Amino acid sequence: MHPIGPGTEQHDAREGADYGGVGDRVAGILRAAETAAQEIRAEAQEEAERVRQHATADATARVEELTRNASRLREEAEDYARDIRLAVEAYASQHRRQAEEEARELVSEAERRATSIREGAQEVAQQLEEATRSRQEEIRAETRSLEEGRRGAMSGLRDIAAQIQDLLADDEPPREEPDDTLVDTLDSERRRRLRRT
Repeated sequence: MHPIGPGTEQHDAREGADYGGVGDRVAGILRAAETAAQEIRAEAQEEAERVRQHATADATARVEELTRNASRLREEAEDYARDIRLAVEAYASQHRRQAEEEARELVSEAERRATSIREGAQEVAQQLEEATRSRQEEIRAETRSLEEGRRGAMSGLRDIAAQIQDLLADDEPPREEPDDTLVDTLDSERRRRLRRT
């Protein structure tokens, strides 16, 4: 153990003073640190507020820009749809007019062809009718000519038959007259052939 004396008490007083100074310094450092922390926290809060306000402003501007773009795109889409609709209506009208014109041309062509065919048929029918009348006239003329020829031939045959009968009557004794003469027999035979044909 150390002896306690006046030197020892002074030493203890100095150590106490040293400990008190260290405590003050530590307390000052702590206060400075707290002050710096508060300042940093305040600056951080201010920076955060500025960032928040800037972000809010940016977001608002972006929203407004997107809204304007959406409105512009909607207007452009509406304009495009209107242009497309007008183009489709114009094309449909043009196509309808062309179809109607083609239909009218087809109808006109069909009517012309029908008229031409009808006129051709009428002309052919008239020609056939004229040819038929002409042929009938020719047949009637030929019939008259044949009838006249037949009559002439029958007259000649009657004369020949009469002459033959006169010659036979001169050479043979008289006998009973037959019912049919040669001319009648020939005439009956011709009629039978005509009925067969």
